[in-house]
Amino acid sequence: MTSEHPTPSAESPTGTPYPVAERRPVERTFHGHTFSDPYEWLREKDSPEVRSHLDAENAYSEAVTADLAPLRERIYGEIKDRTQETDLSVPGRHGDWWYFARTVEGGAHQVFCRVPVADPADWTPPAVEPGVELTGEEVLLDANAASQDHEFYALGAFSVSDDGSRLAWSEDVAGDERFTVHLKDLTTGELLPDRVEQTSYGAFLTPDATQLIYTVVDESWRPHRVYRHVVGQEAASDELLFQEDDPGLWLGAELSADKQWLMLSSSCSEYSEYRIVRLSELAAHAPSASPEADDAALPLDLPWRTVLSREDRVLHEVEPLELAGEDYLLLSHDAYAPNGRISLLPLDDAGRPLAQLSLVDVLPASDATRVESCVPTATHLVVALREDTTPRVRLIPRAAVEHLVTGPSQNVAGNGAEGASSAPGHEASTGATGAAASSPENGTHTGTNGAASSPQGIRGAGDGAQEAVLLAGTEAAFDEELYSAAVLSAEYENPVVRVSYTSFVTPPRVYDIPTGVPGSEGLDAFGVGEPVLRREATVLGGYRSEDYTVERDWAVAEDGTRIPVSLVRRADLDPSVPAPVLQYAYGSYEISTDPGFSVSRLSLLDRGVVWAVAHVRGGGELGRAWYENGKKGSKTNTFTDYVAVTRHLAARPDVDAGRIAVMGGSAGGLLVGAVLNLAPELYCGALAAVPFVDALTSMLMPELPLTALEWEEWGNPVESAEVYEYMRSYSPYENVRDTDYPPVLAVTSLNDTRVLYVEPAKWVAELRTHAEHPETVLLRCEMAGGHGGASGRYSQWKDTAWEYAWLARQLGVAV
Repeated sequence: MTSEHPTPSAESPTGTPYPVAERRPVERTFHGHTFSDPYEWLREKDSPEVRSHLDAENAYSEAVTADLAPLRERIYGEIKDRTQETDLSVPGRHGDWWYFARTVEGGAHQVFCRVPVADPADWTPPAVEPGVELTGEEVLLDANAASQDHEFYALGAFSVSDDGSRLAWSEDVAGDERFTVHLKDLTTGELLPDRVEQTSYGAFLTPDATQLIYTVVDESWRPHRVYRHVVGQEAASDELLFQEDDPGLWLGAELSADKQWLMLSSSCSEYSEYRIVRLSELAAHAPSASPEADDAALPLDLPWRTVLSREDRVLHEVEPLELAGEDYLLLSHDAYAPNGRISLLPLDDAGRPLAQLSLVDVLPASDATRVESCVPTATHLVVALREDTTPRVRLIPRAAVEHLVTGPSQNVAGNGAEGASSAPGHEASTGATGAAASSPENGTHTGTNGAASSPQGIRGAGDGAQEAVLLAGTEAAFDEELYSAAVLSAEYENPVVRVSYTSFVTPPRVYDIPTGVPGSEGLDAFGVGEPVLRREATVLGGYRSEDYTVERDWAVAEDGTRIPVSLVRRADLDPSVPAPVLQYAYGSYEISTDPGFSVSRLSLLDRGVVWAVAHVRGGGELGRAWYENGKKGSKTNTFTDYVAVTRHLAARPDVDAGRIAVMGGSAGGLLVGAVLNLAPELYCGALAAVPFVDALTSMLMPELPLTALEWEEWGNPVESAEVYEYMRSYSPYENVRDTDYPPVLAVTSLNDTRVLYVEPAKWVAELRTHAEHPETVLLRCEMAGGHGGASGRYSQWKDTAWEYAWLARQLGVAV
């Protein structure tokens, strides 16, 4: 029931009463402790009473911010006017076609297109211009047209078969991340009758276009089954390939880089298990047109190869590849290497216990380098890694890798790079390429499960300095100190690797890096050519990167740890005039807040706001240890780090200590709630997007979406009294106290399956019972959205403008 507060404090300055949720205590008892939860009744999503309360919250938020409507319109107009609405992607080549997407003015979604390759030897993408149709251009999917009959619309999968004959794509029209897969015959343009419902993300076609591989989720929204659908058959006859029964593991499916293997991964944040099967072996198991009912729930009897057992608790990724005529597995893993390493494993050794394996290191362990992934092409290994907090892309020639399994084996310590020169436009890595970080001579090593162990044998980098340099790989040289480089495409047979580049002030760029046999025309000793800029995103309105500055600062945490801070501001701000600050952080799941450009952020920067990113522990900016020291029993480091950054910024002469706002979303929303309980006096406002603020309650309910998977991040309070007490000490909802909280805006979505709307709804209600100014606490609930809010770019721009206008008021720049 929603009622008006009976005292004058129930009214905002506009005279509008705020909604008051009735207190109906429900007791929760674990480990001898009882918590009386007054607002648990708000969890009844389909209750008319709950819907009425959420509608009242929305009406109140609109009413008390009605005077901000003109500012919202201005900010929305600024975002729209700076955005090239008729934008387009750089065509990417796949088989005999160039694929790309158009974004048209007035369209909230993309139009996916392709044109045939005119010259197989020419790898220059065709020039795509807004409104100009290319010769032979075909529209594969017009998402604008597909979304017309739906209030919410989001794409999940988009997969074109290798021969270009069929398209599979999936749609979510509710925001609950349940997708329906559709198929289209691209040779005739006809929509096929195949329709697979209730799938998860990531459906894809096999290379021969005859089968669709997809995953489904269990009742807790965890992907747990992988199925095969044969094109042309009823979905009811789809066959189960594998089922993951461990509630703490997430099941995924993908094709190997060379498109020869189907790979399934069961994983969490701490370890994984891969099983692989050749597609030829999958095809040999002819599907049954009408499986017996008793057999429909049983997985096909396929000759799976398990790479590393989950019992070894190694977090790893796998790619099969052939070297010197022999089959190997390329492992990106953390065995004896918290920051990761890249090793080779003979295929025949797959499935043996870790302690019995002899791994050949390609890129050994390093305290300075965090290895994130590795994908092979026909000529290179494409490595995504992180150094000095920033994500980078490194290319290693396969010729040098092949020498590891054909040449002499010996341990080589150090980088072996003396006397080597970097290629023009590139810089050779100077990280350690020897085996010193992981060799038996260095004694025992601690694996990811904390057990002391040592490998049986690890071979080093080769037999010479030059070989070591080649194995170290090469990276494109960029001018900025703080930037983000990532792999966009590394097709196995393509002689180019496509990468993205961006920074806080540089709009996204797309580069093609030529690759091939080392020493070929235009290629250096690494087999890499000069990066070719294919596109830089257009920012309208006279944007100039030199009008803004980026600074790296460092704060000191309570325990003496140095916390990196990124600051972005207008270059013409007078440093003698203290400026307002919007401080952002995420700080969970080893997710880093990397340098990236934002058109919408310009609306705050141009109003004199300094954007500050606190790279707190729990993220991955400084390697695996940075993450480990901000999760489970060390989670509160994330919150105290953030407060330490705020105090550091407040002490700077160019910062107005009275105008610092806090912002975060999802797990970052938990951070917002926690720091408000720790130090509410430091902030003039708090924006919490889809905030995970009732964390303990959710972690005590395994039946909720994704809860069991989350125990690897937060700990399991159901089984552990220690975890229960620790989470209880910081869970925002349970630690709200009588104090002068700053104005709070919580935004959520009714259909969010990751952080349920009930968490911010309960939190807002509890804040209002304790805050000195309860009328300043707002809840805004998107009634037709998911974890990412409303769908479509225009709706998302309007939501951003709504939030930024509210922030501008708190920061004193509502102009």
